[in-house]
Amino acid sequence: MKPRQQKNSNAMPESQNSWYVRRRAVDEYKQTLVDEEPLPMLKTLKILRAIIVNIGIMALSGYFVYEGGDPTIIGVMSLGVLAAYNGLEISDYLALLQAVQEIKSAQDNDE
Repeated sequence: MKPRQQKNSNAMPESQNSWYVRRRAVDEYKQTLVDEEPLPMLKTLKILRAIIVNIGIMALSGYFVYEGGDPTIIGVMSLGVLAAYNGLEISDYLALLQAVQEIKSAQDNDE
């Protein structure tokens, strides 16, 4: 099997990439941070989105139990969905932090 070739010349060497962060997501965030959005706005939007989705999942679960659903099944399913969603959110947030770190290190190297 052939080793992966890096497509982006400003990407970090493969040995410095975090195993838990998707390279594509980091590259997209780097492009967004350089071209468009400031970091505090991206962080705020991500946190707000996560809060809204979590409240929505909990509200739907509570409604289903209120309407007569089995609390055991609904509780297990809602915890599973919350864990999966929050896992994706954490992964996405870590990709954002990695992009910020790479941009800062590239700026430090340019100086």
